Formats: sequence, structure tokens, C-alpha cells
Amino acid sequence: MTSIPERFLEPASFRIQFDCPKCGEPVEDEIDDVAFDWTADRMSDGIGTVVSKLYCTKCGEEHDVEVIAKPGEKQVALAKHPETVIRFHDDTFDGDIDAFLDSYVPFDAFEVYQESHKEIGNIDLSAAGLLPVKHALLRMLYVQYVVILEAYLSDRLINLILNDKEKLIALVGTVDALRNTTPKLIEIAKDPDIVKKHVKAYLHEFSFHKFSETAKLYRAVLGVSIFADEANAKEMDEIRVKRHHLVHRNGRDNDGKYVAVTAMDVLRVRKLVDEMVRRIEDVYQRYEFQKAVEAETFPF
Repeated sequence: MTSIPERFLEPASFRIQFDCPKCGEPVEDEIDDVAFDWTADRMSDGIGTVVSKLYCTKCGEEHDVEVIAKPGEKQVALAKHPETVIRFHDDTFDGDIDAFLDSYVPFDAFEVYQESHKEIGNIDLSAAGLLPVKHALLRMLYVQYVVILEAYLSDRLINLILNDKEKLIALVGTVDALRNTTPKLIEIAKDPDIVKKHVKAYLHEFSFHKFSETAKLYRAVLGVSIFADEANAKEMDEIRVKRHHLVHRNGRDNDGKYVAVTAMDVLRVRKLVDEMVRRIEDVYQRYEFQKAVEAETFPF
């Protein structure tokens, strides 16, 4: 397991601001911070949470502020008022984590996806005991299904280009930012893996929830359409927009209106995510089979 600077795992604090949902008074203070644990064997095990208490200086209302640290983002919400907009700086990638990302090689993408999918799929969305926090839970589950899809899309592609030179060339050829890079000969001579490192760094920064852009990469590298059809592509883009509102605006759209998430919405995004992964995985398994046959390593 790759070691990580201890500062990325140590609890710290950061400043937030919101308007008290009871009286409207601005509340601003430092709260406990938490980081995603990149050393965890499974993505779901690395998610960190912490709750802090803040009080409104005007009306005295007590607020439980929850921070959730995920692999690519941080979420902050009031436990009793999840619709309240929290203003804060997402420090997920503050600091020098480049050294870790340079050496990071993902586990099998489909195996990780299956484990994450099973864990969150076991949550009973109809449980009466969840009613006090059900809206917040549904929003988190909705986003989490997109998160595990992003992780799969990223890890599957990184593994492909690291292990297959032709796939690496195909990816570089389809991305202008990579194709037009001009390293000096001395740099190539010093490091024969310089192309892999450049491409890997690019993919680490790539936003895989931009599904239309991701589709271009998979079409070039694996020859697969990640969408079933145009209607599916449109619906996945709507999911992308909704995810953005939930993550970056705490559930508000561009006009400030609350974005509702129902249990049916969660089940729908779960179905679509699963279908996309299986479309890709079917082609990927055929690719692996053919590669094994050509290398005469097929076990039968």
C-alpha cells in the first residue's frame, strides 16, 4: 500500500458560513475537518465524517454541522436543515498530493465498483427510522452512485493505458491537450515512461462525470459507446447537472430552487449507472479474452 503524507489524514479545521435557518442571522465559525483516507483498501472505507456543533449568536439555536469527505469532494450540511446552503472552501486537494497520485495504481475497477454498489444498495430507502434525515440521505446516495461510476470509469481507463501501449496511443491521439504536448528529447531519454506519466496525470485531473467527454475517451480506447442511445446520453447529462447542484449548491439549482431527490430517483440513477458499467465491462472482458488468446495464456 502506498504511503501518504500524514497531514492528509490528520484532523484539522476550516471555516464555514451559513444563514441560521431559524432567524436568518449569518453564522460563521471554524468547524472540525476530516479527510478521505487514501490508504483504505476500498473506496467506501476511506470516506470520513465528522460532526461539529455551532450556535447562532442571535437566537441561540444549536446546529449540528456534518462534514463528509469523499475521494473527489467534500460535502457540508446541517443535520436538521439539509436544505440550508453552506458556504465553504473545499480543501479536498489542498496541499501536495501529487506524489501519491503519481504512484497510485487502481485496484480492479469492476471489483471495487461491485463492492461499493452492493454496500450502498443494501440501504433500505423505505425504512421509517430514516424519516428525520431521509432527504439528506437520498441526496447523498444519489451522489454516491455517480461517485462510484466516476471511480470505475477512471480506474478502468488508467489500468488500460498503463498496460497496453496501443491503448495509450489511442487515448493520446484523441485528446488535443495530450496530442499537442511536446516534451524535449532529453526528457524522454531520461524517463522512457514520460508519456504514461503525462497521460496518467491528465486522467487523474479529468472530470469523469462529464459523461459526453468521457464517452470520447472510451470510444477511442475500447471502441465502446458508454451510452445505450441518444436518450440515455441525455438522461445521463441531466444526472450530471443534478449531481452538480447537490454537490456544489447543497441541493439548489441555478435559480436557488431546491432540487428534490426521491427514492425513485436514487433507484433510477443506480440502474443507469449499473447498465453503463456493464456495457463497458462486457467489451473490456472480450478485450481481455482476446489478449489472453493472442499471448497464448488462455487457461483452457
